[in-house]
Amino acid sequence: MQCARVLSRSLLGRTIQFHSLRSFSTSGHLLGYKLAKNLRDCYSLLGIADDCNEAELKEAFIKLAKQYHPDSRSKTADPRKFAQVEEAYRAVQEKLVKERNKEEAEENKEEDVDIKHTAPQHRQYLGFEGVGYGTPTQRHRQYQQYRVDRAANRVVDYKVAKLSAMSESALVLQEKRAARKAKIVQVIDRLVEDMIAESMANGEFDNLPGKGKPLERKKSEYNPYQDTATHLINKILNDNGFKPQWVELEVEVRNRIKELRKNLDTKRATFGSEPFSLQHQKQWNTYLDTFREDIVALNKRIDKYNMIVPIMAKQLGHIKPDREVAKVMEKFRAQEEQEKQKTVAVEETKVDEKSSKEKMRWGILRHWRFTPLNE
Repeated sequence: MQCARVLSRSLLGRTIQFHSLRSFSTSGHLLGYKLAKNLRDCYSLLGIADDCNEAELKEAFIKLAKQYHPDSRSKTADPRKFAQVEEAYRAVQEKLVKERNKEEAEENKEEDVDIKHTAPQHRQYLGFEGVGYGTPTQRHRQYQQYRVDRAANRVVDYKVAKLSAMSESALVLQEKRAARKAKIVQVIDRLVEDMIAESMANGEFDNLPGKGKPLERKKSEYNPYQDTATHLINKILNDNGFKPQWVELEVEVRNRIKELRKNLDTKRATFGSEPFSLQHQKQWNTYLDTFREDIVALNKRIDKYNMIVPIMAKQLGHIKPDREVAKVMEKFRAQEEQEKQKTVAVEETKVDEKSSKEKMRWGILRHWRFTPLNE
């Protein structure tokens, strides 16, 4: 019995090998046979040599696939035979990939250096990655500096690579946005043109006031350096009571500056001439603190205005409270000096008039005294 079983298995194996090599048989007793477990049969099925490369394997598979693929509409089309060919192709391809990976791993593998035979006197530069010279302590310091420099270089390389990637992605995104914006603008332009043409066809533009005449434009309102469309849009908004935010904010800032300067001038005038008394000096210092807080709030409004104003030449600078106070103080000192000069001039005029009257009186007396009686 045992001999019969061995003989039967041997005959079955030879039958499977024969059919797989010669006829791609798909008969019932071969359905459980796995070609992937026998690479020699796979090579025979594909008609290639054992030392073939991937290009030859692919060419042989394409040739057999055209012959046996069910969708090829050829007379030899057979799905079972095509499945056998595909299984053989996958098995051989997997073998070639493993061999290629193994060769690459062997090439990249570094050879281990055997230093067991190295004499002790030749081992002094095997530590610290061979960096540095001198005593072990000096070489340790040099190695630490080397590690720091290497880490810094790696950080710089990483940042440069990251920034370059970000810049490339940003440029791509910017180009996409620009293209999308151009498409939207073109669509809007076409829509507006179609609406205008439709309105003209319906006669909505007939008998309009000022038709065929140039637009009335005041020379004082026209800015030759501004776009015509922008000028007309601003004019329409202004005529209907709408103003840009930066215009209203500019008016507010300038009015606030005038108000603070006027209040400072008025407050200084209430204290009279210098030097101030202790009470007046205390009141003046308290007012200056409030004035500085108001200037800080005003400078914030100026920053907001500078951010939204469309023309750089119209931006405003910060107001410095110390400079404003110094101007007011200098102004009142000059006024006091002028008043003193006027007072001195008036006193000198009075003295001159008095002296001239004295001279005139003495002149009259002298003339009367020395005049003869017979005259």
